[in-house]
Amino acid sequence: MNKQNKIFIEACNGRKVPYTPLWIMRQAGRYLPEYRAIRKKYNFHEMMHTPDLMKEVTLQPIRRYDFDAAIMFSDILVIPESMGLNFQLIEKIGPVFKNPLNSNKKINSISYGDISYFKHIFDGIKKIRRELDNKKSLIGFTGAPWTIACYMVEGRPSKDYRHIRALIYNNPKAFHYLMEHLTESIIEYIRGQVNAGVDAVQIFDTNAGFLSREVFESFSFPYLKRIILAVNKLNVPSILFVKGGGNWLDLLKTSGANVLGLDWTINLNDAKKVVKNKISLQGNLDPSILLSSNNIIRKEVCKILKSYGNGYGHIFNLGHGITPDIPIEAVQTVVNTVREVSPNYK
Repeated sequence: MNKQNKIFIEACNGRKVPYTPLWIMRQAGRYLPEYRAIRKKYNFHEMMHTPDLMKEVTLQPIRRYDFDAAIMFSDILVIPESMGLNFQLIEKIGPVFKNPLNSNKKINSISYGDISYFKHIFDGIKKIRRELDNKKSLIGFTGAPWTIACYMVEGRPSKDYRHIRALIYNNPKAFHYLMEHLTESIIEYIRGQVNAGVDAVQIFDTNAGFLSREVFESFSFPYLKRIILAVNKLNVPSILFVKGGGNWLDLLKTSGANVLGLDWTINLNDAKKVVKNKISLQGNLDPSILLSSNNIIRKEVCKILKSYGNGYGHIFNLGHGITPDIPIEAVQTVVNTVREVSPNYK
């Protein structure tokens, strides 16, 4: 890790910072005109696997908004691709797998991911880190095993992911086989990211909310803890984002993560009381607020800052990824407000 990129890393560790650092999930994305210009020329896979394109797209929001951290441009589904399962991005549907794991035989035939598949991604990370200001952090990421498995089994986004939920009950052995292979492949992928130059790693478990607490705790959480332990052994901060997990904070705080990312359904001050200032918190503005006027945006950002209150372990973010319909001026209002108001709480 580059020791000069202070503020984001310091906040991850709950240390003293002059203001609340911020970045935005999916900050390198379709709401940016400069991103759309590149997307017209190249498909999604070309952008992910061409180091210079990956670098350019990652740095675009940093140039525009001066965020405190960049997050590498990629996708959580590169993991199944490294295992031989390819997907396509279909307009208005999302990622669609040609050969989903819709039978026990298919699940039992999968192998661990091929680390060489990520070569161009690792090369892209190196290029980003060379060009990124030393005071700014580079975040690597992965999907959680459960969230990735949802797409691999269902074959596409689903309103309920009932097939993989049924798999847990009908064939737990096959489910654990899949989760084991995903977990080990993810750990190797993260090691490669850190070796290439990322300063922190976020784990996205965006589909966790489809599980009951009991099932999450038994069938998903143990694998998350293994991944977080592996990140921590690499001496970079670990960030765990569990969408819909606000009611499980008493469990999530035992994950070993340095930072818990929160969606917008939980009050930051309530979360702060649960983690007792021992874990940093990231979040958690409702992305839909960015479709409001600048005055409303400013008011709601101030509410988030006040909700966390005094202290250093807060990283400002949205409660989920930014959407393509957000005006670029709305994001600038968020940045300006956080930079202006957050020093009052330090």
